Amino acid sequence: MKLFGKIPLFLVIFGMLFSASCGKGNVETTETNPVPETEAEVPVIEDIVMAEKGGKTEFKLVYDVESEHALRYNILQIREAFDKKLDVDLRPLDDYQDEIPCEIIVGSERRQVCADLTATLKTGEYIIKALTTPEGNKRIVIAYKGAFARMEAIDRFITEYINNERAAVPGDLEVKGSCKEVNALITSTIPQLRDPCIVLADGVYYAYGTGWRCWKNDTGSLKGGWKDIGVVAKTPPTAVGDHWAPEVHYYNGAYYMFTTYRSSVNDHRGCTIMKSEKPEGPFVEITNGHITPDDWDAIDGTFYVDEDGQPWMIFVHEWTSTDDSIGRMAAAKLSDDLTEFISEPIELFRADDPSWSKNGVTDGCWMYKCENGELLMIWSNWDSAGYCVGIARSDNGKVDGKWSQDKALLYSKAMTGTWDGGHGMIFKDKKGQMYLSVHSPNSGTDTRKETPVFVPIKERDGTLVWDLWQSEE
Repeated sequence: MKLFGKIPLFLVIFGMLFSASCGKGNVETTETNPVPETEAEVPVIEDIVMAEKGGKTEFKLVYDVESEHALRYNILQIREAFDKKLDVDLRPLDDYQDEIPCEIIVGSERRQVCADLTATLKTGEYIIKALTTPEGNKRIVIAYKGAFARMEAIDRFITEYINNERAAVPGDLEVKGSCKEVNALITSTIPQLRDPCIVLADGVYYAYGTGWRCWKNDTGSLKGGWKDIGVVAKTPPTAVGDHWAPEVHYYNGAYYMFTTYRSSVNDHRGCTIMKSEKPEGPFVEITNGHITPDDWDAIDGTFYVDEDGQPWMIFVHEWTSTDDSIGRMAAAKLSDDLTEFISEPIELFRADDPSWSKNGVTDGCWMYKCENGELLMIWSNWDSAGYCVGIARSDNGKVDGKWSQDKALLYSKAMTGTWDGGHGMIFKDKKGQMYLSVHSPNSGTDTRKETPVFVPIKERDGTLVWDLWQSEE
């Protein structure tokens, strides 16, 4: 056999054939199965970290300060979330003309990037977007169109991107949403009822209101099916008018109505307590006349049992009988059978305590205990947009604690964009969804009387907010 150099010829030929076969295979692989990029070649989008627990933040909150206060304080819930969850002080931007490197921009027309995003939205839509400029500046923009969209966008931002360890968003964040405004609140079919108090008993809804009237609904839906069953309380012999704001509470196997009337004995409005074995009445007075001081105008009594089992009445010392025409909120301990006070009334706060207050009224109190032990009270006064519902809180979780006022309102015309409303109470529907009940508007018109309206709410971080995501019946 002839050798090719020192290599046998058959090995050279075999090698050439093998090489040609492999080369042909490589060409086909390149055409039909491209080699994937390695991980090093895929750009990594880092989170934008706004703050970490107990630290500081370079971000500032940008919003239009001239907006209605209810709108402003809805936005400032973001600041409160930084404070409560992270112990971080997120400051609003002092000079809104000049941009700074790190901004959380909420609904501001002063920032073009926010105005441009808002222009792309329809009513009820919102967008939350993160941007990093070529210069490395960080922008988190919350744009929306409509009051309900604003509330849902802010709630989503707080819930999804601020936790107890840090506040951060993906660097390429762009989430969009739309709020079904028809489900943001429920307007009842009751044609007119002030100060509506809702009780769910044996699967039936009862709506009590001024005039001591009651509407019954056994359809299972809050929207319709309400039937007027008339007056459900027996008029005490000394009652001569002003049958206001009945609240019904179930306690120790019976139903108790906390309500108001004007007395012929002292010519004052005062609070009384009535009792019935059934939610439909008849409710009969058990307090031997007014339970509140005879020389006060006192209205809108509510009921609360503290952690020691002590029953209380919280009520309004009305502005019409105070020395400076400023209403107070007061409280006193009740006997176990709810027939009398067993302590002198104490003052809890004044109508002019809140920064948002525009009137001397303290209406419609209702107590709520949070999961974290904080004790809240919702109550009504006027803000710059009209009748509204604010939130007060006790510093020690007890009725006789020191009370302060939250800046954020629970209900205002600035939120709905249509009607004001107030004199609120809180109840749960058959599925366990929590609602705020108010009458809206406060003063009826030719086209709309004072109508019971139900707003889905929820507890979040020791306070109460609208629950726009859980509002389907």
